[in-house]
Amino acid sequence: MPSIKEALSIARSHIGDMAENPLNEAYILLSHLLKKDRVYLFLHEDEELENFKEYEELFLRREEGEPIEYITKSVSFYSEEFFIDKGALIPRPETEILVDKVLEIVKRSDKEFLTIAEIGIGSGAISVMLAKLLDNVKIFATDISSSAIEIAKENINRFGVGDKIEVRKCSYLDKVDEDIDIIVSNPPYVADDFKVKRPLEYEPKEAIFGGVNGHEVLENIIDISAKRDIKYLVCEMGYDQKESVSALLKKSGFEDFDFYQDLSGLDRGFVAKRG
Repeated sequence: MPSIKEALSIARSHIGDMAENPLNEAYILLSHLLKKDRVYLFLHEDEELENFKEYEELFLRREEGEPIEYITKSVSFYSEEFFIDKGALIPRPETEILVDKVLEIVKRSDKEFLTIAEIGIGSGAISVMLAKLLDNVKIFATDISSSAIEIAKENINRFGVGDKIEVRKCSYLDKVDEDIDIIVSNPPYVADDFKVKRPLEYEPKEAIFGGVNGHEVLENIIDISAKRDIKYLVCEMGYDQKESVSALLKKSGFEDFDFYQDLSGLDRGFVAKRG
């Protein structure tokens, strides 16, 4: 039976091709399995790892390309730990910018109470953080995926924000008749024929692929916001979609819009204002 130190080394060698920092991920997986922190592992590194077989199952899943977030059922977003499972897209660090952009809008608003709609709630990370950080808001969140809605509800309950978020299973805003001040969305925006890398193959395709050109879902969201005269629209998009999205926004009557960059300096989203 290998020691904890030896087991970590074995795991590191297996997941080396899948991770930027394989030793760190080896620690994360073992901490998850043993429900112990890294300090404990370090202090007990010479002890035998009795449940090595269980640990092996975890790091072999990672070696095959399964995202570590799905293995541990945990993902960090906006400095909070969220529950995640295969039914929802794994929140990325750049999506935290979406939350920041909505916070900026609310801070500038002279309305005492705002209604926000999130199209495609997924894991619930965006809606939950907005509910945590804002007082006078009501959020209507939609999704077509029952699995995603279950995951989102788990996080809504975990953070105790159920009084601010109402989840409805539907496409876009089909079951949201209330007046909305802000739409926020991280929609699928990858072209259908794009070949994704192996880790992405584990994530729900309906949350990744946005049509033949990639921007069809975005186009529908922009069109809906225009038809319903919703004042603000905050969306993530593909890094190469600035021109096409600009055209879509202008076509729908938006004249005031700005694009923002992600942590790598790539175009990643926009904030549009009507009126």
